[in-house]
Amino acid sequence: MLLRAIIAALATSLKAVNACTNCTNESTEPYTLAPAPWTLKGTIYTTFLLPGIGISLDGKLPNKAFPPLERQYPESIAGKFVGTLGTIQIIRYTESPVGPYDEMFIIPGFFEYENDGKVERNVRVSRIYVSQKYCVWNARKIWNQPKHLANFDWTTNADGSESVKIYPYDTTGDESESTPSTKPWFQMTYSSLLPENLNLDLGILNLDLDLNPAIPFTSDLYGLLGINATLIQPPLPQGNDSYGALASGGEFWKSVVPGQYSDKTSVGTMNLDQSGGDGEEEGVNAVGDEFEEAFWPGLFKTSVALKMEDATLTSSEEQVLPGVK
Repeated sequence: MLLRAIIAALATSLKAVNACTNCTNESTEPYTLAPAPWTLKGTIYTTFLLPGIGISLDGKLPNKAFPPLERQYPESIAGKFVGTLGTIQIIRYTESPVGPYDEMFIIPGFFEYENDGKVERNVRVSRIYVSQKYCVWNARKIWNQPKHLANFDWTTNADGSESVKIYPYDTTGDESESTPSTKPWFQMTYSSLLPENLNLDLGILNLDLDLNPAIPFTSDLYGLLGINATLIQPPLPQGNDSYGALASGGEFWKSVVPGQYSDKTSVGTMNLDQSGGDGEEEGVNAVGDEFEEAFWPGLFKTSVALKMEDATLTSSEEQVLPGVK
């Protein structure tokens, strides 16, 4: 599996095209397509949604599962939600065809849809935020990923834990998405499961024990468990944002095969306490997203999480699916 990942990464790097030279929201460079496949580098923080723990047993999704723009269009939220397994990920990309950026997304679980009259099921990214406009435009155009802009405020705490607060541009009620919210829509703190190192002084023997050993992990394992990780994404509307980033990828559904690998993966906890977050006092924010104390219905404030450092991520070429409804 590792050899295959290396070969794929090398092949992808040969085809890589950078979409910008000054990849910032202030840049005046025009949007340019960076064709898939993509290879990216970064650090990944993951927690999982399971039946009864983040996946409702009654098959319902909260409003916040979809962005305010996309939920105005039935074709962009089409499909029957069936749950099973989902995830929330936060990623700090250090390398990509659109430069460094931050990302947070929700895969709420599996959805059923019809493909040439046959019922199939796959996961999808239903809501996703990134810190940079060139990524928004490209991902919407290429893969139908419903990306919107957000500010990411990172903090490394004295105890070694890492925190982030995310301030979206599309939760203020301003359809131009020109400024971020003043309160965080999502916040989390990742902590190692145990102290990083334990020093034992045994007289003649002094031991430094790493209590959080890093191990290899690859998303190929999902396939071995019978879980199809291919993302099937419905068509997106064209937005009218001030950055001109909310592109449409066309009228058809699209699929993409994602990959993630790191040989420095460790287990920790993700604190999802949303105190002080957007909508706390009213119960909803300006666009109707529900406030949840642990961000997502059914999740606990502290969840088991994975951290994948120095990870390699891949996104395959898109496949257009004209037969999907």
